[in-house]
Amino acid sequence: MDSIDASVLISTAALRHNVRLVRDRIAPAELMAVVKDDAYGHGLDSVLAVLLDEGVTRFGALDLPGALRVRHQAPDSMVFAWVFDRGDDLSEALQQQIDIGVTDVPVLERVAAAAAVAGTPPARIHLKLDTGLHRAGVLAGDWERFVNLAAELQRSGRVVVSGLWTHLAEESHDDDSRSIAEYREGLAIAEAHGIRAATRHIAASAAAYAREDARFDVVRVGAFLYGIAPGGGVGPEDLGLRPVMTLRAPIRHIRRAGERTLAAVGIGGASGILADAAGAVSVALAGSRYPVVAVEPTLLLIDVSGADATVGDTVTLFGDGSAGEPTLQNWADGMGTIGEEVVTRLSSLIPRTRID
Repeated sequence: MDSIDASVLISTAALRHNVRLVRDRIAPAELMAVVKDDAYGHGLDSVLAVLLDEGVTRFGALDLPGALRVRHQAPDSMVFAWVFDRGDDLSEALQQQIDIGVTDVPVLERVAAAAAVAGTPPARIHLKLDTGLHRAGVLAGDWERFVNLAAELQRSGRVVVSGLWTHLAEESHDDDSRSIAEYREGLAIAEAHGIRAATRHIAASAAAYAREDARFDVVRVGAFLYGIAPGGGVGPEDLGLRPVMTLRAPIRHIRRAGERTLAAVGIGGASGILADAAGAVSVALAGSRYPVVAVEPTLLLIDVSGADATVGDTVTLFGDGSAGEPTLQNWADGMGTIGEEVVTRLSSLIPRTRID
């Protein structure tokens, strides 16, 4: 079987630009840089090094293994994890002072019990109110009982409520306004029960960028840091962002197929390229575009009819567009998806290399 013969280039200059742009946009709220899914497929270790150098001190890691990886490189930062299952061992996360997103009563009780057994400092928890996205969280009707229990556990010394949070559905301006109002009501109820969390966060990338009333103390920004726009006709250039990732691969071999000349590029479906790329997107060779005609398990077939293509030539699948290549946004739009899906599917076996 052919091996992966591709490279991912990570522009540190673009990443720095995006971090600074987002920070300026959301100030005075603080940035929580979301680095889930191996930093959106960009390579966690390399991305963290740049973010730390830029002075970022808050990170959203999604799951516990990711949070512990972040903690290893960022011992003095706040690291937030909010997805775990019944089989995950909380003890190391509590010992490493990972902030835990708590989404219901059973999770709250489980975290408190783990803190009591581990003998660690109080577990740092963020209570989640479901304001309409329905991606976990406590409904408004159950919120007062939930925060009352959290307040009791906080008085017992087993937990400290360091955050109150929610997710916006981002389906419409009016829906988000309703969610923000519901979140404010939830904050008031929590405060009435003696919970005055220092970290209030509701907005992710799009809402943090667009709505000042959604920023509160901290905003969780993921995709925008990597120059990935939300789609729906909005590209990164519309937001002032720069794409961070470039994906390249060499031509393995060239063959005739009827009237066409096909070049086989050393990356395919087994490496994370969506089958939908066939007939929907193009790649660049020597500054010109050529269509993808098939996605095989280990190869991408490109129609290079009329091109002066030779084995070993570098094909750019997507980049920032500055050399005539398609962008990640072009690929996402062509396949009817979002850029986040394209990059997070790429195999971790493809080398990530920082440039500039």
